[in-house]
Amino acid sequence: MVVKVGILGSGFAAEFHMQSYSEIPNAKVVAVASRSRAVEFARRWGIGKYYTGEDFIEKLCSDKDIDAVDIILPNFLHLKAVQICAENRKNIIIEKPLGRSLAEAKEMLNAVNRYGVLHAYAENQVFIPQIDRVMNMVKNGAIGKVFWVRSREAHFGPHSPWFWDKDLSGGGSLLDMGCHSIEVTRKLINNKASEVLGWGDLLVHKDKTKAEDNSIVLVRYSGGELGQAENSWAAHGGLDLRYEIYGSEGAIFVDVTRETGIRVFTTAPEERVGYVVEKAEVARGWLYPIWREFELYGYLYELRHFIDSFEKGELPRENFNDGVEVNRIIDAAYRSFKSKRWEPLSD
Repeated sequence: MVVKVGILGSGFAAEFHMQSYSEIPNAKVVAVASRSRAVEFARRWGIGKYYTGEDFIEKLCSDKDIDAVDIILPNFLHLKAVQICAENRKNIIIEKPLGRSLAEAKEMLNAVNRYGVLHAYAENQVFIPQIDRVMNMVKNGAIGKVFWVRSREAHFGPHSPWFWDKDLSGGGSLLDMGCHSIEVTRKLINNKASEVLGWGDLLVHKDKTKAEDNSIVLVRYSGGELGQAENSWAAHGGLDLRYEIYGSEGAIFVDVTRETGIRVFTTAPEERVGYVVEKAEVARGWLYPIWREFELYGYLYELRHFIDSFEKGELPRENFNDGVEVNRIIDAAYRSFKSKRWEPLSD
């Protein structure tokens, strides 16, 4: 069986998804829809159908040839897209974060449960090969009992204008990148989060946004474990993605974007260097090109798992239930920004 996929969105992340689908034999992208750029995207990727206009979501979701919809839209369109997909009985893949808030995330979970559709939460970092290997090592007790996970993801700011609008995005660096760190840590610790202490501030991009461009969040778990997420939209040097996992019998360090196996120093014109890595600010000096970003960042493996799950009629291991828990933790962190104290998680 081939799962026929319709893609909602044609932006930056959609490129990683398409690169991945091209290597998944039991998936076929049959249509793409976006407000204005679907035509060029469809021609470039050889997709047979495209939908545009203000009602592009409704058009794609009503296509009877589609089995599953991959939602790669700005955050403010997630709830609407999920509701329309579910009403049309389409299985759903959605890019992180699930919602702009816990309330939105819970509405989406209710929608997929009400209509009985399968749902996948596209948290790609859980599927990064190095992270997957580390999770297996932790599960097997390689470093004893994990008591502290420290993560950092940073760059100099997002690539699309809507990210900077707090009403559209729902938040700043915490919601945009902290959702990654929080979910990976949650799976590594494998316990229930109980309370959150957060700090966030607008230190650099005051001319662009009212959201936080830097944040630090501590999550305390029921077994006393601590998760620490550092995130920045104001750090120069390109994408910086690291994890440190400390256990009673050892420690593990993961650096996805610096220890790539490739180091380049160049003074050549940037047009001769070409694309280097996501969020690279320049293409001169010391560079750390990444080989097959869509694979190294986990997109290939997450989408392969989601498609295999849909083919079998099974709920993927990363689904809307996980997205809801991430939004629950982030909501508590934003409350802590204001209260300056530990905040319990809401129901």
